Amino acid sequence: FRIVLPLTLATFRGILVRAGERLFVVPAVNVERAVRIAAGDIRTVENRETIPLGGQAVPLVRLGDTLELPRKAASGEPGDSVQAVVLGSGLARIAFQVEEVLGEQEVLVKALGPQLARVRNGAGASVLGTGQVVPVLNVADLMKSAAKTARPPAAAEKPAQAQQRSVLVAED
Repeated sequence: FRIVLPLTLATFRGILVRAGERLFVVPAVNVERAVRIAAGDIRTVENRETIPLGGQAVPLVRLGDTLELPRKAASGEPGDSVQAVVLGSGLARIAFQVEEVLGEQEVLVKALGPQLARVRNGAGASVLGTGQVVPVLNVADLMKSAAKTARPPAAAEKPAQAQQRSVLVAED
């Protein structure tokens, strides 16, 4: 016999990460590894930040920049280390720098609905045990967005002017 469950009841293993002040869930099936990198190991290759991983240079992109989150003031010292989650889709690999990797857990994903179906980088949402709603990231969209937003480190260091946008969703 066969049981067909709607996507609203699908559970999977997810990695809970913090980018900026927000939490996100990344599907664990796409996570190759979570790493801590010394700031001195970050190199610039072809005008992009990279990290050495398994004898290869893997692009390093800030998750907050890819998701267009406002950047907070840099409080770290140059000798600090950074945390990153290496995501893979097919043969492509990209390391996403995050503020913190909080751990792996089983999550129940809920679809966004037709109103938010076209939102970039989002696959759904999940409710944590604390009651907080956390977006679940779409890794394929995230990797496409990272390729578009990757910019030279010098340009990334300039403080971005935070524009606050509002979205009104109304349902009749």
